[in-house]
Amino acid sequence: MDNMRVDNMQVDDVRVDNRERLDDVQRAEVLALAASANHVDGVAPLSEQVLLAVRGVDTVIANTGSPHFLAYAGTHLAGYAHLERGPAGEAATAELVVDPARRRQGVGTALVRALETALRSATPSPRQSAVAPEAGTLRLWSHGHLEGARAFAARDGYTSVRELWVMRRSLRPDVSPLPAARLPEGFRARDFAVGQDEDAWLRLNARAFADHPEQGRLTRRDLDQRIAEPWFDATGFILVEDVAGPAPVLAAAHWTKVVPVGDSEAGTEVGTKVGTEECTEVGTEVGTEVGTGKGTETSRKQGEVYVVGVDPAYQGLGLGRAVTILGLAHLRELGLTEAMLYVDADNSAAVATYSRLGFVRCAADVTYSRAVHLPVPR
Repeated sequence: MDNMRVDNMQVDDVRVDNRERLDDVQRAEVLALAASANHVDGVAPLSEQVLLAVRGVDTVIANTGSPHFLAYAGTHLAGYAHLERGPAGEAATAELVVDPARRRQGVGTALVRALETALRSATPSPRQSAVAPEAGTLRLWSHGHLEGARAFAARDGYTSVRELWVMRRSLRPDVSPLPAARLPEGFRARDFAVGQDEDAWLRLNARAFADHPEQGRLTRRDLDQRIAEPWFDATGFILVEDVAGPAPVLAAAHWTKVVPVGDSEAGTEVGTKVGTEECTEVGTEVGTEVGTGKGTETSRKQGEVYVVGVDPAYQGLGLGRAVTILGLAHLRELGLTEAMLYVDADNSAAVATYSRLGFVRCAADVTYSRAVHLPVPR
């Protein structure tokens, strides 16, 4: 059944229902909940992948181990969580959001307990199968690394295992001019062609992100879903090809994205006081236009360096820097005044490249992890 209740549990006065899919009412309630938290916290509480699942775009994933958890206080939706079980033997990953008006009332605790229970009941014991050490591990994303999440993690024994930085730079030429994009001889840049370049880009993406926990596993279905999204623009999907040989070879790519400021998929809101003084200054500059309604329509949007990938065979030629600049120039030509991106804090090469291009760290998303107790074999 499309909306079958898999399980439910009661913690204090909070009831948590676990469902395979969301109906239209539940979907609207979850999206409204995420928007409310985004407005209060200044940071999107759920990632793009989870929002796709909420909207029903990712129903295959939702039905094969990524259930939805709805926390109710009476009839009111007070919280939501999404659980994605990893491939065999790997850790499960979850994201959750609590209604700002219902915080510190046990809603978050009830959701985490439901997630742990679901993971515990689905994880085979060592006697049943040979599982990897992380098979019983739950990882929780804290978008924005908010104080409440830090306190919960410390209280419940979750430790930080990954930090994803949010970096920003101005696109205003009078504030931060862009350097010239120089491609080596024998290379050319062009736009992505839908229906032609999907397989080549997926091969490049898999090679460039072979060790990345999410990006490197992107499938054709994932790509097609994003191409179908309203924000997709092929002119902002820039490919760099090696044309020195008999046939062009895709060597690097920069996929840009344009989203409304404060959109629930867009990360930390512009103007939010987070991170360094430089970041606050960048945010204030754009946020003032938005807050007073003085800018054009484009001033209420921001550009994102969505994916930059370089085939390992072409590393060291400066293609990553060049294609990043080409993408930023495209965003600036659209009239946007700021660009943002996500990068793993321990990816020193990428952080250095973006820092040299004027990006500054503004915020961080943190993954917390804890081993969930598994049944003892008897």
